[in-house]
Amino acid sequence: MDDIITTLFNGLTYGGDLKLSVLNYALLVIAMLPFLLPAVKSIAKRWGIVFIIAVLVQSTFWFVLGVQGISIIWNALAGMLMLVVVRHGTSLLKNAKWFVLASIAIVILGDVYFGLIFPLITTIAHVAAFLLGVILYLLVGFRKDRSVSLSS
Repeated sequence: MDDIITTLFNGLTYGGDLKLSVLNYALLVIAMLPFLLPAVKSIAKRWGIVFIIAVLVQSTFWFVLGVQGISIIWNALAGMLMLVVVRHGTSLLKNAKWFVLASIAIVILGDVYFGLIFPLITTIAHVAAFLLGVILYLLVGFRKDRSVSLSS
């Protein structure tokens, strides 16, 4: 039981590193917030499924590979958000477009920062997680709503 608790603690807190924990949870919030906006919520209705799958993948990696952190989750959400922008265009996002684009940009800047301070494998994992979000949304969440017009 202690091993499970230790693994969960290390996974959720980067082994107790406050700076990395705060940074990663901030990036998670930044990646999640756009999905709560009405303009995005109406388009990306199944984002919660992508979120849950990303959490399961991340926690599996804690136990199987001994990794720490939650970056798979926020990168997968950002990847999904990028696909929403590409598939629907910013005109459908109405007033939320700058918020959505800023969210994606901040996550990418977070990835650049981690790429500078961690080994290359971290960057590869972040890119893979971003692509995971795209692929998951293509598989479980994407449905172009024909009732939404470019004029709305």
